[in-house]
Amino acid sequence: MTHHEKKYYLILVLVGSLLLLAVSDGISYFREIGSISLSTNLLHFLPLILLVLWIDADSRDYPQISLPFDRGFLLWLFWLPYLPYYLWRTRGPKGLLMFAGFLLLFFGGYLVYFGIYLTLPN
Repeated sequence: MTHHEKKYYLILVLVGSLLLLAVSDGISYFREIGSISLSTNLLHFLPLILLVLWIDADSRDYPQISLPFDRGFLLWLFWLPYLPYYLWRTRGPKGLLMFAGFLLLFFGGYLVYFGIYLTLPN
């Protein structure tokens, strides 16, 4: 498997897992079920892991992004402030649209909660 294929599989799994989490959060909210188990709570960390792995894999295609030896550790610590900077630096204004899309995906569960709240009778 080539480097580009790995990068695209990572982003595909990231988007898919975020959409799945939003749907499962919406179903549990609609049925008034709390968080079911520790494994469900740990599943919420999967998109973060995939995002950091994607940034690391994607940054290898851009020579303007320097790669220090402790890059992986720094990504784990500072992924949130680094993500908009990285997307802007590598993709320009289109990167900010990608960042907005990532935010929508990461907060998809809350958007589903809000949609259900608005549609259910009080």
